Amino acid sequence: MTDELRQGGMLGNNELVLRIGRGGMATVWVARERTRDQDRLVAVKAMLLELADDPEFVKMFRDEVRLVRAIRHPNVVEVHDVGEEAGVMWMSMEWVEGESLHTVIAEAGKRRAIPAEMAVRIIADVASGLHAAHELEDERGQSRGVVHRDISPHNILIGADGAIKLVDFGVAKAVGRASEATRVGQLKGKFGYMSPEQARGQPVDRRSDVFSLGIVLFELTTGRRLFRGETDLQTLELVTMGQVPPPTSIDPSYPRDLERIVMTALERDLSKRYPTAAALEAELRGFLKAAHMVVPKSGIAALLKRVVGDRIEQRRKAVRAALRALGEGAAAGDLLSSDPAFTPTGRDRSSRSGISGVSGPSSPQLGPGPALAAPALPSLRAREAPVRRGLPPGTLGYAIGILGVVFAVLVLLFYRR
Repeated sequence: MTDELRQGGMLGNNELVLRIGRGGMATVWVARERTRDQDRLVAVKAMLLELADDPEFVKMFRDEVRLVRAIRHPNVVEVHDVGEEAGVMWMSMEWVEGESLHTVIAEAGKRRAIPAEMAVRIIADVASGLHAAHELEDERGQSRGVVHRDISPHNILIGADGAIKLVDFGVAKAVGRASEATRVGQLKGKFGYMSPEQARGQPVDRRSDVFSLGIVLFELTTGRRLFRGETDLQTLELVTMGQVPPPTSIDPSYPRDLERIVMTALERDLSKRYPTAAALEAELRGFLKAAHMVVPKSGIAALLKRVVGDRIEQRRKAVRAALRALGEGAAAGDLLSSDPAFTPTGRDRSSRSGISGVSGPSSPQLGPGPALAAPALPSLRAREAPVRRGLPPGTLGYAIGILGVVFAVLVLLFYRR
């Protein structure tokens, strides 16, 4: 039972270090994976008891996790192992030190805005990882038909290094096969990110994930929730039948090219929607290129530090303290090295990494609630420095000064003769 898990307990080869979260279906721990070569930190998800008691869920969960272990992509969280220990189903994953996009949105709403260019870059990276998963094949070269089914800000992680990672492939499918009573509890709060076909209980393919990612893109670039009713039933009705407002109806200055991308991703007609996540990614990167926008990972890392740097540093200290409490001394703390760029009182070294075309005050403000903010997107337009004509400022004065020195030297030489 996950409530009985304790610091120092073992799940497979993983020593539980610190519990960092509890959701509708699992508790999440930072753990130390014990290996012959070298220990490493991992994230361990321990399923709640009611799920582990369902034999159908257990089988589906194992099958799905073993399937997605084959996904290898820099924008997908790597799954290491899956198992069962004393009735607890668990999976171990790559440890990403950072925060979910959901948390970043909520915290950004209390502070400064998330630049809209970064929102486009984040979704493009997610689409890249999503396509790699969709393309997964078996040993015979046949498509495995992987569909995430739970694309939402909660399952998009932003690392302290600026890396974007998609997490929890296969879990939604397994939960969907659990008992009805369990399923209601697990899906609550995620209805607003379903595709119409998923909300209707119809078969889904990769285009369902494209629609869900389109919802996240809409919300990040408009600052508004798209499908959110007062009840879950109302939310589902909005997903299946509600109108998708063009972003320019929210902000007349919203770029038309980006609006076209958003609306294509949110097409209810499957034949008109982007057929792959790769097609969506290509359009987003093409938009940034055409607008002369460059968004490096270092810029995203700087954004994360600004918005949730304190939270990450506090968690880092808690993990380090927990490691030392397990009796390993300073060597255990070395598993989680300190990064001066993320020390709240330290100098933000990554802030020197300029982001072309980004300005905080003019970018859309993101935050929780149906209306996240009233955004303005002028930063999505290229702002290039005007071309200067003639000599650069100060050049003439500098030249006159040099000529004066030369003249004085010549006069001195003349009189010495």
